[in-house]
Amino acid sequence: MMGNRGSANGIECDAFSRRSRGYFNWKRGQLRKIKRQFSKRMRKVGKLSLRQAIDHR
Repeated sequence: MMGNRGSANGIECDAFSRRSRGYFNWKRGQLRKIKRQFSKRMRKVGKLSLRQAIDHR
């Protein structure tokens, strides 16, 4: 899977770990929504850190 997945809540931990995915019955599109929220947050953090690095020069 992807590299560092520091999640903000337990739902993301359950959605990303293979072991816990077997314990839950996810509704259609629910995992996709969780992953999309996580990716959006990671892109936002990446953009912010890139801007800070450029401004810090």
